[in-house]
Amino acid sequence: MEEIFVEVAVPVPLFNTFVYRIPLHLNKADLIGRKVKVPFKSTKHYGIILGVKNQPDFSKVKDVFSVEDKVFTEKEINIIKNLSEFYISPIGLTVDYFVPNKIREKNIKDPFIGKLFFLKENSQVKKLTHKQKELLELLYERDYLTYEDLKELGFDRKTIKSLVDKGIVEVKEGLSILKDSLVLSSYKEDYESINTLKNKIYLFDEFYPEKRLNYYLQLTQKIKNGSIHIILPSVELCNIYYEIFSRRFKNVYVYNDSISPSTQWQVWKKAMEQNVILIGTVSSAVIPIKNQKILIVEEEDSKVYKSKRTPKIDIKRVAYYINKEKGIPVIFASSIPSLESFLSLQKKQIIHLNNKPKINSANIQIIPHKNINSDLLVIKDLITKSRSCLIVANKSYYSSLVVCERCGWQAICQKCGYHLNVHLKEGKKYLECGRCKTKYEYTPLCPECDFKTTETGFGKEKVEVFLKKSLPVEFWNKFKVVSSLELKTLSVGKFETVINLYPDFILDFPDFRSEYEFFKKVMIPITVCEKNYVAITNQEEELKRFNFDVYKFLTWELKKRERLNLPPFIKVIKLEIFTKNLKGSIVSNYVEEFFKNLKIIKKSVLDNYLMYIFEYKNEEDKKIFKDFYEKTLKKSNIKITIEVNPSNFQ
Repeated sequence: MEEIFVEVAVPVPLFNTFVYRIPLHLNKADLIGRKVKVPFKSTKHYGIILGVKNQPDFSKVKDVFSVEDKVFTEKEINIIKNLSEFYISPIGLTVDYFVPNKIREKNIKDPFIGKLFFLKENSQVKKLTHKQKELLELLYERDYLTYEDLKELGFDRKTIKSLVDKGIVEVKEGLSILKDSLVLSSYKEDYESINTLKNKIYLFDEFYPEKRLNYYLQLTQKIKNGSIHIILPSVELCNIYYEIFSRRFKNVYVYNDSISPSTQWQVWKKAMEQNVILIGTVSSAVIPIKNQKILIVEEEDSKVYKSKRTPKIDIKRVAYYINKEKGIPVIFASSIPSLESFLSLQKKQIIHLNNKPKINSANIQIIPHKNINSDLLVIKDLITKSRSCLIVANKSYYSSLVVCERCGWQAICQKCGYHLNVHLKEGKKYLECGRCKTKYEYTPLCPECDFKTTETGFGKEKVEVFLKKSLPVEFWNKFKVVSSLELKTLSVGKFETVINLYPDFILDFPDFRSEYEFFKKVMIPITVCEKNYVAITNQEEELKRFNFDVYKFLTWELKKRERLNLPPFIKVIKLEIFTKNLKGSIVSNYVEEFFKNLKIIKKSVLDNYLMYIFEYKNEEDKKIFKDFYEKTLKKSNIKITIEVNPSNFQ
């Protein structure tokens, strides 16, 4: 029998693949996409077969130890190869990003695999290491992070476990399904395109999420002898969608990082073997789904879709390759389209699924923000006149800063130097670091000059305290206060009146995306509004200019970015370099000489860290980064990460 040689991707930081021989006694059927165990240097690794090869021209070819489960088909392998090339990511690490946790055998015994990590509320923070502070800062920025995310970002199991043991970080299996607040109402939109979808990419910017959900239910009903895949930005939304779809259909499965490795693998195999409705997060993106008829990326504008793990992918790029390789319709859906999708729509690179979205703007009111006291009186009055009222406070704390107006003193964290927020619990104020969550005793007097301190800013806690003090108890069940992060449009419910309290805070951040993010902060609460929407803001003229018209704003924002040469009109690569016992200034000279033909958009050089944003024009320019990666790989005191089209320039 003729010998068979295979090309294998091994999860190591190398761009090349490896050739192995399949011994005569092992399974040789349907090899592409199968898991193998292979010898690699002095260890045993898992790998994925990418293809069958001719006999190599070198004599020493090692045998694989075993040929195991089918993980991918050839189509998924081609998608992964394209992603590896586009994101300048080693093929083995790109494969490893998408495989289910059970395939990574060495990690199966780790109890943190498949878990989610959250900041624990009201935890007591004591002395922390620099690495622990970094981890807490990341969790503060996001709702949660998976174990795989944390490992990729450089946090070892010891650091993670220490914060869990201290009671600062909480480990969860998953998020609860919010059964009592689901809103499907009676929307029955019947888009003609349900029966006429082609193998194209579509933009579905129906403004109200429940209308989009109803469309997906109708679409699923129409699909015969096939599978549908819906990708969502959070575990919480996965649970909500699962609850709704499983009431109406059979073979509904959820796949995300919150479920156990064994359950993940069961779902993976079910999706390969039978027609399914698969609901998942980004980790489900390249599951080889049987008879897949359509892919839907819901909330395509979400920041979560830009991965923090290598290969730092964007889900829209993955979906693009799925469309090309599998020849199926792909839908990008959101209330406010991403600028990239809106630009593609203008260039006719993608197709509009719906007509221009309609927004109920008959009862929109803008009230100038003067100070928090006058704002609260306005809110109180609106509650008394409404059947139900939602207040979006945008921040969760009581006050944002404590300062002394006489000497300029400000309450700062003694551990990390970040400013302290004021919080209120059981009628008692305390200070908490906005970064590392260290708590301090509240100080009404300045420690420098003994003058009375002043609190600035406001958040959810202050609003709740004022309303419960000033309104009779019978009004308490008429209102709800949430921060903007808590505003989940399918779980909050609907309210007669929605009040958006000072979304302007986002404009304080020095980021080219701030005006786009501000517009989203203004618009998204309208999706849960039944009748009256009130925005308390100092951006009245800006909002009147766009008249709450999504397309008008997006067109203006694109023109501004094109004029300023900003994304999506510029292609950039972010290069981060972490050094050990090597001065950043020395490395900087080497980097700038290496990339002398590329334009530097931004750079930051510190003792042990360097960050560069380079502009690139074409795929040839990317090869320079690959060369740089391979040349520095052998240096033990340097670690680099490459991010194509980063989400920010920081």
